[in-house]
Amino acid sequence: MKLKTEWVDFKQTKEKVSMEEILGHYGLLKDLKRNEDELVGFCPIRDEKHYNKNAFCVNSSKNNWHCFSCGAGGNVLDFVCSMEDIDIRQAGLLIQKWFGIVSEQKRQLAKERKKVRKEKKETKPEQEIVNPPLTFELKALDRKHPYLKERGLKKETIKEFGLGYCKRGLMKGRIVIPIHNEKGELVAYAGRYPGDPPEGEPKYKLPQKFKKHLVVFNLNRVKDIAKDEELIVVEGFFDVFNLWQAGYKNAIALMGTSMSDEQEKLIVEAVGENGKVALIFDSDEAGRSGSQDALTRLVSHAYVKLVKPTEEGLGPDALSKEKMKRLLGQMVFQNE
Repeated sequence: MKLKTEWVDFKQTKEKVSMEEILGHYGLLKDLKRNEDELVGFCPIRDEKHYNKNAFCVNSSKNNWHCFSCGAGGNVLDFVCSMEDIDIRQAGLLIQKWFGIVSEQKRQLAKERKKVRKEKKETKPEQEIVNPPLTFELKALDRKHPYLKERGLKKETIKEFGLGYCKRGLMKGRIVIPIHNEKGELVAYAGRYPGDPPEGEPKYKLPQKFKKHLVVFNLNRVKDIAKDEELIVVEGFFDVFNLWQAGYKNAIALMGTSMSDEQEKLIVEAVGENGKVALIFDSDEAGRSGSQDALTRLVSHAYVKLVKPTEEGLGPDALSKEKMKRLLGQMVFQNE
């Protein structure tokens, strides 16, 4: 049933397949004698070996055949019709299948389909924007929540970064932190549980579809000074807040210990050629591993220095202004 739906190019079939190839397919060449450009022998169609050993004749140059005994003859299609007792279209389909012939019409159709697929691909609408700007802002936040004071945040810092305790919605019961992309567009809110979260609850909550590896926190505020001053890369939000209050307005955060390819690109573009980057991660195992990876990524693009807090487990969010200044001033930049 499948064969009947396929296209048969009779002219092409007769031009591409010779009678000798058809005879070879049936295993009949060994029974025929060659006489210049002719093959002669008993007729394989009527099985008349007892009658005339030279009745069947194939003309190789004309690519046809004739049986002087039974009167049958024709081209390759006619021969297969006679051998298989089928019509010419079925014969053509069999020959195409046996010899792997693709009709010009079928080839052209495949070419047109490929062209259509290419055009569809080229005209495919742009993919949906990842981390699209939010169409809302969280209002009525409690900016005087005790946890903010507990973390040592000043009124000016809270206002600058839009921090506050959320009383309703997805981030209910958490300190919310607005996250902007490098263009300054608000793309998400992070929610920090005020204190140690209950068992099973994460310390930080992010929107389910938000891709944090595509964003560098606070880059929107510092990108204009990144080429003139070194960028300080830290792990988290509160690291940035503490540095900001200590007078370091050039801090950005990965929102984790790992630097993604996209974050690497954003940082390199921000500092420009011969830019400077200081890495100050937490002193725990994850922080040490993350800082070494970030150093490896950036050192071929910029001058990089690795700042290591001395106390085990201590991060930039817990350092005093004096110690921050001392640590950032004592390291030399590295560059490949």
